[in-house]
Amino acid sequence: MKKIVTIALLVFSLSALAQEKIAVTEADYANNSVEMADKMRAEGKIYVLVGVIAIIFAGITVYVINTDRRISKLEKNLPS
Repeated sequence: MKKIVTIALLVFSLSALAQEKIAVTEADYANNSVEMADKMRAEGKIYVLVGVIAIIFAGITVYVINTDRRISKLEKNLPS
């Protein structure tokens, strides 16, 4: 019974669409600019975004280095 329910749910889920298909036109291929990035750059917000990303990356890097040091210290203290 469990297998039948699983198969039925699988068959019904295959017909569900996550999103509608949109046709690609020639204008889509000719688009070379990113409007959001241009607008953010013009308003000076792109530098804030880059700064936030850099701070997050630096924080993750410091966390990984500290964790590695702690693990190395624990490995040295383990009896062989």
